Amino acid sequence: MTDYKSLIQKIEYFYIDIVEEFRETEQQIMNDSQFRSIFRKKDYEGNAAHLKQCRNAAQNISINGIAIDDGDESAEEVARRFIQAVTSFRNLCDAHIQLQMLLKRKAQKEKIGFLEYKESFDKMNRVRQETNRALRDLDIVYTDYTEEHDYYGKGAGE
Repeated sequence: MTDYKSLIQKIEYFYIDIVEEFRETEQQIMNDSQFRSIFRKKDYEGNAAHLKQCRNAAQNISINGIAIDDGDESAEEVARRFIQAVTSFRNLCDAHIQLQMLLKRKAQKEKIGFLEYKESFDKMNRVRQETNRALRDLDIVYTDYTEEHDYYGKGAGE
């Protein structure tokens, strides 16, 4: 029998604990990048450390031990989309870390060419779009899956 509860709990852990932590870190990075903070010292190393924590937490997620029945197409689809979202998210963390380390080198007066910066920035944005698509796709199948299996007890009169 498919272990619906464990699959849903893994997805919720990913969304609530990992993705939200990433979004908070990303918001801090964006706040540090605003014009009014142009002369303030940036903590590129600290930002990268937070991003690495998010990546490592996502990397430690595994659904290998979760029972999914053969032929349970909805559970298989949710699991497939979940794996895609986690993989894409890890790639986004890596691209963000790479950009933060590049900016750190530039802040330390190392010669960084515009093309190198642009390539790193464009890669991060491209991977962000892929991750947003993967998260949106996961959200769609996850919502259908939880409704299909009445995970939150909505059919029980709540």
